[in-house]
Parts: sequence; C-alpha cells; structure tokens
Amino acid sequence: MASEVPAEEPFIAELKRWRDVRGMSQSALAKSVGYTPSYVSKVESGQQRPSVSFADESDRVLRAGGAIRRSFAELEARGRNGGITPHTHKPDPSHGLAQPTSIVVEHEDAELFYSDQTYRATQRRKLYNASSDPIARYLIRISVDRHPGNPERSNRLYRENPLTWEELGLTASIGGEPIGWRIQHDRDAFKEL
Repeated sequence: MASEVPAEEPFIAELKRWRDVRGMSQSALAKSVGYTPSYVSKVESGQQRPSVSFADESDRVLRAGGAIRRSFAELEARGRNGGITPHTHKPDPSHGLAQPTSIVVEHEDAELFYSDQTYRATQRRKLYNASSDPIARYLIRISVDRHPGNPERSNRLYRENPLTWEELGLTASIGGEPIGWRIQHDRDAFKEL
C-alpha cells in the first residue's frame, strides 16, 4: 500500500531551504515573523497547515524573492482543485516511515576541487546511531544560490537554468559499497534525497 504524500511537502521543502540558505533557526524565524517556535516546528513537520500570513512573512524575512509565496499559492491551488486535506498526523514508526531522531555526526570532512572547468565537492560524515533502531534513511539536502544578496536574480537564474541531477553527478557509498537513494524533492535550485 503506497503512502500518501502530504500536500504541504513542496512548501515545507521551500521553507526549510530558505531557512538553511539564510542560516536561521526555527526559533529565530518564529520570532522574526511573529509566530511561536512550536507553530514553525509543526508547519515544518507537516502537523500544521501554514497560514497565508505566515508564508508572506517568511518570504519577506528570509528574502526568498517570492519563492515561498509561490510555493504556498501552489499548495492553496492544490487544496482548492484537489480537495487536499491538511496533514495532521505523525508517521507511525511501526511502518518504517519515521526518520531516525538519534543520529549524531561525529566527524565531517569536506573538500572542494576545481579541474577542467568543473568543481567537484566531496563530503564524508562519520555517523553514530545513538538509538537502538537501525538507520534506514539519511536525508541529504543540496541547495545552491549564485546571488545570495539578490534572491530574485538567483531565482530567475535557476528557473532559466535549473540544477540537474546529471550536473551534480552524485555518488554515495558506505565503506566503499555504493548505496542507492530516492529523490524526495527536485526543484530548480534545491534537491533533497
């Protein structure tokens, strides 16, 4: 039985992306937009449907150039046209859908190389599982921003020239053994898997 994807996921991904780009915590965003940290947390976990004022204020505070507003408008359009109901429940861990909450990054190594007009980034993380549950999934988020001081220009650039998976040439392995991945979000300047 396939699980239903919450309608809010693209909005949540856009909001998280811009918080990440601006280096702003949920608490800092909440304070800046006049909402509680609990509200922001619930929106980002899919337990609370965002309000139009929250989307507008988040776009303004995060200087997202309209990206968060557009994502919210798409969410609203899907709700009107598809009868989408708000996602109000947490995943049931017994179905293997819950993200592990006790992963600790013990060490991280990152390198950036430039060769033949191509940048190559390598990132290695040593993870520690602090829970008794096995780690079945690990979220990877890639976001690019060519013009960080000018979000509208950056959004326009990536709408015209979206970042592609082929361009990324992503590989992943554990102990030399290749591992697979599943694409969760594929936006112009934001990838999540």
